[in-house]
Amino acid sequence: MPPFTATIRQLPRPFWVLIGATFVNRFGVFVWPFLTLYMTRNGNTPAQAGWAVSAYSVGAFGAAWIGGWLADRMGRNVTMALSALGSAACMMALSQSSDWRILSALSFLTGLVAEAGSPASSALVQDMVPVELHVTAFAVWRFAINLGWSLGPMVAGMLAEHSFFWLFAVDAMTSAFFGIIAWIWLPRGRKTEAHRAGWRVAWQSIRVNKPFLALFAACLCCSWSFRQTSTTFMLHLKESGHSMSWSGIILAVNGIMICIMEMPLTAVSHRIASRTMIALGFLLMGAAYLVLIGPSPLWMFVLCVVVFTLGEMFAFSRQPAYAAGLAPEDMRGRYSGFISFAWAIGGIVGSAGGLQLYGVSPAAVWIVSAVLGAIAALLILMPLDSDQMKDEKNAH
Repeated sequence: MPPFTATIRQLPRPFWVLIGATFVNRFGVFVWPFLTLYMTRNGNTPAQAGWAVSAYSVGAFGAAWIGGWLADRMGRNVTMALSALGSAACMMALSQSSDWRILSALSFLTGLVAEAGSPASSALVQDMVPVELHVTAFAVWRFAINLGWSLGPMVAGMLAEHSFFWLFAVDAMTSAFFGIIAWIWLPRGRKTEAHRAGWRVAWQSIRVNKPFLALFAACLCCSWSFRQTSTTFMLHLKESGHSMSWSGIILAVNGIMICIMEMPLTAVSHRIASRTMIALGFLLMGAAYLVLIGPSPLWMFVLCVVVFTLGEMFAFSRQPAYAAGLAPEDMRGRYSGFISFAWAIGGIVGSAGGLQLYGVSPAAVWIVSAVLGAIAALLILMPLDSDQMKDEKNAH
């Protein structure tokens, strides 16, 4: 296997255009980490905020359905552009609302529009990059995402102390920038013929793809833990008496660790089976919240983020490429969309259920996260038969 730096140099130029635009877009994800705080500051209860956040995930569920089909039928760049430009408009509408019912409706619309581009982005990476470079490409893609995430929340946290409006405005501007770049500079990607582009055809393939279904179920479990980072974790930080300005800094630890460590980790762990890395990662992502049981000084929140981030690096450095290896070439958009279903469903339950449960017992939220992380790991490590082992080897 060539050195990791050599494989990076083999990545095509259009891929780097996507990376640059993705960084700008992710830097500007200002609103969602602070939406719960925005709503409670405007007189809504944590439970009402949970409905608005979960409404976004309901929209994201529909986006996975629509976005997966659009990516395969209309093209990757068109889908990404329409999604990003629509997201910018939704952000400005959200900035003018305060009632939880209106915010819930707008959150649903935002999730439906903004997340429709996710399957197209993943599918375009698969289209542009040779199969043998998929792990490297997705590692670089995640580096760009998390570099933006590491810098963005720090700026957002400072802006939130003065005016929440600028969180929405900057989020909208960076989304619009991404949409323009996608429309003009990114390739269309693979296009599927109409008779092969429907979800019924894709489902006939997915329902017999047992490794892929196991991955779907594991992502469904893990999505609960992932959603808590922007809901109950943020609320617990505030309820524990810590300044809101620390929220952005603590969340930035996640992005900084990933930027510094994930690509070297990918390089040194390439011989370890993908399923092993993903399972260990999902386990750690759930178990990280156990440190918040009981009194929660500031360093406990940092420790939680560190452990969670280690798990995220183990799992997410491999999960996109692993899923891509299990997908037929002409169904990449819909397979990516189907994985998005898992994260959307888990986001719905994790947002509303997590905040509702938090109102009863914060410790119960952290215990549920750990249990679901363990179940996700077991699902990934389920024994495979000979045909499934062949598929898994190809995905690795």
